[in-house]
Amino acid sequence: MDSEYLPGQLERVQQIETQMLSQIDRICRKHKLTYWIDGGTCLGAVRHKGFIPWDDDIDVGMPIEDFRTFMQLAPSELPQGISLHQMASDPTQYVLWGKLYKDDTVFIESDAREAGCNECVFIDVFPYIQLDQKNGDHGVRHLRRTQFWTKLIYIYRIKNPNVLKGLSWEPVARAGWKVVHAVLRLVTTQDRLRRRFERACVAKHPSDWWGNPSAARPYPFHHNTLMDPVELPFEDLVVYAPHDWDKFCTDLYADYMQLPPKDKRKTHSPLVLDLGDAT
Repeated sequence: MDSEYLPGQLERVQQIETQMLSQIDRICRKHKLTYWIDGGTCLGAVRHKGFIPWDDDIDVGMPIEDFRTFMQLAPSELPQGISLHQMASDPTQYVLWGKLYKDDTVFIESDAREAGCNECVFIDVFPYIQLDQKNGDHGVRHLRRTQFWTKLIYIYRIKNPNVLKGLSWEPVARAGWKVVHAVLRLVTTQDRLRRRFERACVAKHPSDWWGNPSAARPYPFHHNTLMDPVELPFEDLVVYAPHDWDKFCTDLYADYMQLPPKDKRKTHSPLVLDLGDAT
């Protein structure tokens, strides 16, 4: 965790993100695009009917074709002061999914600062892809291929990563990381790595399994778990969640109704936070 929130700041971040989520919901309903609240956002809706109390981000998932359509349509349909960003059109981005920004805010984490990315309060919008299934692995190998390129882009952009802090072998890990970072900078470009990632996302033999190709861990979900999303309350909204949200949360978090111990309740609290005159 980068820093601690001052009193009231976390709640204000959550309010701004809820307002942005309402815009995603509005656009997707208007154009009949499939989306669902993803990861901890879905867990929060199920367990708390809104944010996990200490959480400070919202995640949204979409089938990749709906994601592409959303990325094309949303910029002209979002209200003034909210913008949509992705690496293909905004090379300052260092992640491979879409980000919705509240433009008059600043929310910069350590990795974003290291990558030279001037982030705002944001929502992550993840494309989900159909997976190749081999030997009954439900697409895990396919996700590991996409993760390989995700990790290379991360190393390419970030010379001193936060993820290595606290490792018993941190000095060795950092030295090796810097070598790979320098080599990647010499032999390739971010755009080439992005295009390799996009090619890796394509399934030669699409199955009924889907996954987030940028996720830190290879979690495949069956079509029946995700598709035909259902409505759930989230704060003062009613939004879409995975069809079988119980299985979705169980697959990700096991005994998901059990609160984690206090030392495991993490946020993305930023190095730099300015909520501006966001309303």
